[in-house]
This record gives sequence, structure tokens and C-alpha cells, in this order.
Amino acid sequence: MRLLLLADLHFRDDWYRWLFERRADLAVIAGDLLDGFHPGGLLPQMLAMREWCARFPGNLAISSGNHDANVPGGVFDPEGLAEIPENKRQAVLEMLQAKHWMDRLERPGIVTDGRTTVVEISGGPLVVTTIPYDHVQRGSTFADELWQAGAALRKSRRACWLVLHHEPPADTAVGGLMGDTELFYRIREYRPNFVVSGHLHAQAYSGSFADQIDGTWCFNPGFPAVNRARAAKIPNHILLDLAERTATWHATANLGHAPIIKQIKLE
Repeated sequence: MRLLLLADLHFRDDWYRWLFERRADLAVIAGDLLDGFHPGGLLPQMLAMREWCARFPGNLAISSGNHDANVPGGVFDPEGLAEIPENKRQAVLEMLQAKHWMDRLERPGIVTDGRTTVVEISGGPLVVTTIPYDHVQRGSTFADELWQAGAALRKSRRACWLVLHHEPPADTAVGGLMGDTELFYRIREYRPNFVVSGHLHAQAYSGSFADQIDGTWCFNPGFPAVNRARAAKIPNHILLDLAERTATWHATANLGHAPIIKQIKLE
């Protein structure tokens, strides 16, 4: 069972092409699929993500980040529709009319935002929970229900449990002082096997790409410094091999020229 863990792709075409060609039992993107500063706006990015997800050849799990505007009505410029080819405007309108546009990305093999479900992969069942970035706005019990459903499925299926949450947990090497305190306590309460985050781009470099909370492995692949990110041909990512019990971090170095490759054993 090999999982490919990513976050913060920020609508880099070359990084998405790279991911499309990788083979893993499950690919994971823990938020910021889009880039709120992209000069073309969000609508073309949404359309491109819909087309990319429709063609993606394997299992995929995604959660929303602060750049993704996966909220009711979104944060979109209606004039942006004029920039969409006429034959593709209907697809964009369907996403805008959905309560959350990422819902339109879901198909067999893709777990989108705000879900708890079981993914059947080569090593057996895997419980996947995707916590939306706006879970507080969705209702005070929304995230609770996702966590509770994940715990119940893990028990009934006797499966590993993977949680996606864009902000990493506080008081850890992957989240530092700027991490999410609530997530730290949720992990201590529910103890999933793995949590994948992003958001704090430099933390993997200044802290670590991996850390534990009471037996739960937490990961943050990080994002290189801006000048290094522009030149990076592939995104930072972590290969989680559950058969070998290893996690291998592949990253663009912020200093020096050689890429970073670090591996830890999951004890």
C-alpha cells in the first residue's frame, strides 16, 4: 500500500502533469489545489480541475484549503465567465450552482472535500476523512460528524484511517506555533493512523515533514521558498509505504542545489 501525500499545489500545471503520471494506491492533496493570486482568476482553475480529475487514472483524495474558495457561492467574479470558452461555460455554471464547487469533482475513485468514506486499494480498505477548510462555517457539528464517522468505520472495517486537514496540528514539528490547536486535540481524542496537512509552507524545512501525536503520524510536505518553487519541476511530496513502514520526503531545497530526500521508519 503506497500513498502519495501532497498539499499546496497552487495550480501549477507542471506539478499536476507530474502527479498525473505517478502511480500509487492513493494520491492525496491536502488543500490549496487552486491559487487565489492567479491572474486568470478562480473560474478557469475550477474548470481545469474538473477536467483533470475526470481524467485522473487512479484513486485520489482532496480537501480544501484557504485558496480554494469551496464555500457556498464561492468568491468568484461573474465577469470571469466571459473568459471561459462558450462550450465549457455550462460546466462552470454547474460548479457555481453547487453548494460547494468541489462536490462536482467527485466520481468513483475520487474522495472530495467534506467526506468520510472507505477506499478499497491493493492493501485492503483505507478509511479516508477530508476536513474542509471552512468546517466551522459549515456548522459546529460538521467536523465532529466526520471524525465520528471515521472512527466508526475504522472500527467496523478494521482498517487504517487517513485524515486530510489543510492546517497542520499545533505544538508539533509539522505545525509549530502557527498550527491548528483544535486539530491537535482532535488527534489526541480520535487517534487516526495518519494526518496529512500543508498550509505552513516553511515548516517542513524549519521543523520536520513528519511528527507523531500519541501514535498518530502527522505529515506536512512543505513548499519551497518562492524563488525555488518557480524553478521546481516537481512538487514537494511524501511517499508513504505502509508495507515497508516508511515515509520518504522528496523536496526542493531552499539552500543548495541538491534535492532533499529523507526517509524515516514508522515505528
